[in-house]
Amino acid sequence: MAVMPVGRTIGHGALAGAVAGGAGAAVQYWLVEPSIRAAIAIEDTWSAADHADHGHMSDVVVSRGEQVGFGLLTVLVVATLTGIAFALVRRFLGDRVPGRSASGSAIALAGLGFAAFTLAPALVIPANPPAVGDPATVDARTVTYLGTIFCAVVLTSAVTSLARAKRLEPGLRVVAATALAIAGSITLFWVIPDVADPIPSDVPAQLIWNFRVGSLVQIGLMWLIMGGVFGYLSEALARARSGVGARSSAQFAST
Repeated sequence: MAVMPVGRTIGHGALAGAVAGGAGAAVQYWLVEPSIRAAIAIEDTWSAADHADHGHMSDVVVSRGEQVGFGLLTVLVVATLTGIAFALVRRFLGDRVPGRSASGSAIALAGLGFAAFTLAPALVIPANPPAVGDPATVDARTVTYLGTIFCAVVLTSAVTSLARAKRLEPGLRVVAATALAIAGSITLFWVIPDVADPIPSDVPAQLIWNFRVGSLVQIGLMWLIMGGVFGYLSEALARARSGVGARSSAQFAST
């Protein structure tokens, strides 16, 4: 597989990330934002009760509309930067990524990224809306979150390497990689401490469920679109190069 120039790699990655970010921002606005607003309404109820008890009110510095706009812009910017990082990792790994084509390899890498960076930490520390959670546990949850991602990346790399090990028969590679994935996942979830926040009794379980599912759908769709767009651009470039090469060969042969 031909190596794409660094500049073209970064450009394709930025475009793929921007497209994924646009889709992610739309999903966040239509699917995730309603749960956030519902959670904030519950928090406002708590604050109103506290203000009634203590006799003071706080001014709203930033409106909810401004927060939403900034959040959607952040999704777009972070996705674009993630797309660049994704493209550089894809270029660095080269043929070590599974897949029979450029698009297949890009989507496979996106799937591995989703599993390691999104799914694993989401299972260990399920996400809560911004207004739900104990601020005192932020540090512990952050360390656990990052530790989970690190362990998941190591496990994913080991499983992928084993699945592509040339010294093993194809059938044995599949069995060994599957066994390692299952055993490693069980060990990971057993070793990582439980630091998830308890949900207050007056927060509906359906609200939490909708937020968690919506967040996973949003990020999963972003990974899929990013891998798909980058793969499409890579294959389009490869076809263009093949066409130029074929025309050059034909012109050389005719002279």
